[in-house]
Amino acid sequence: LERRAQFENARFTNYKTGLGACGKTNSDGDFVRVLNWGDGYPGPQCFKSITISYKGKTHEATIMDECMGCPPNGLDFSRGLFNYFASEDEGVIYGDWWYN
Repeated sequence: LERRAQFENARFTNYKTGLGACGKTNSDGDFVRVLNWGDGYPGPQCFKSITISYKGKTHEATIMDECMGCPPNGLDFSRGLFNYFASEDEGVIYGDWWYN
């Protein structure tokens, strides 16, 4: 069975990693992502696993930080994760994601 996306056509961008709101330091090569602070994150969502899907590619990532500039259900990816899906030159991409 194929898993249905909880959040469809969500906005994905990338950000500079470092010490995140979940209290851990990450590097650009880590496959991590951050959520909109207005969605009540990162609090209880810290370290939860999600799956992201974009143009036929899927990958798991971990919630590690907040994103005050992201729209509701939008995600910021580490550079490594963003580059897995698309070139950084694209800047903004849209895809689906769900909690594992």
